[in-house]
Amino acid sequence: MDADIVNNILNKLAPKEFIKPVDKLNKPITILNDGSDSRFKNDSCEYMNGPLSNKMREELTPYTMANRFTLGLERLDSLDVTNVTHLAYWRPSSSKVGNPIENALDDDPDTFWQSDGKQPHKLDIYFSKKMSIIKIGLYISLHQDESYTPREIKIYVGSSPTNCNYYKSLSVNHLDGWVALSFIDNRPHDKLLKCRFIRLEFPFNHENGKDTHIRGIRVYAPSTTANIESRDPMQVLPISSRLFNEFALK
Repeated sequence: MDADIVNNILNKLAPKEFIKPVDKLNKPITILNDGSDSRFKNDSCEYMNGPLSNKMREELTPYTMANRFTLGLERLDSLDVTNVTHLAYWRPSSSKVGNPIENALDDDPDTFWQSDGKQPHKLDIYFSKKMSIIKIGLYISLHQDESYTPREIKIYVGSSPTNCNYYKSLSVNHLDGWVALSFIDNRPHDKLLKCRFIRLEFPFNHENGKDTHIRGIRVYAPSTTANIESRDPMQVLPISSRLFNEFALK
């Protein structure tokens, strides 16, 4: 069949003026580096402990790291946001005995979640309803955890593990403190993630390490939501919780 005839038929079925080019979703990787080099500054993350020079990094001690954990968390909690960490059900792909996910949700700088299995390691976060998430706080320390430090973090969001989409990747270049992730690259007008499910995937570690450490993680909603902030110890639902089993993930 003549090419002009084919094009004419196709144009009648789908007129060219109504067809718009589709841009491939190719979001850049967000580099996490809390150093003083301005090349690593971007609008999608904020370092709650401020910049760290090479000299300061060399002088880090267990005492100063504990202070960085506490002060950074206080600054996170002082933002105009609502802490909803305790409203989620947290399910890691694996946990080392003595290092459960609850360790990453407490206020102790010396405790951490450690995976115990094959890479990629995963951390699934479930909510009972669609949430408006404005910040995710992560405490990561290459100084403390060395080869246990994740080198890359992939984020997936959606309504359930079987209905989620890849959102973006984080490249952990150098980090020794709290970083607050915002979502201006998702919804520039309100900087929100709207979802019931979040997955953090850890495919690689620094120095080719196998298991991953996460010392702190928090999830925040806008402060305009109902005041559900709680400064009591985190209420983490156990895997066998009847409440979670009754959640309808739609």
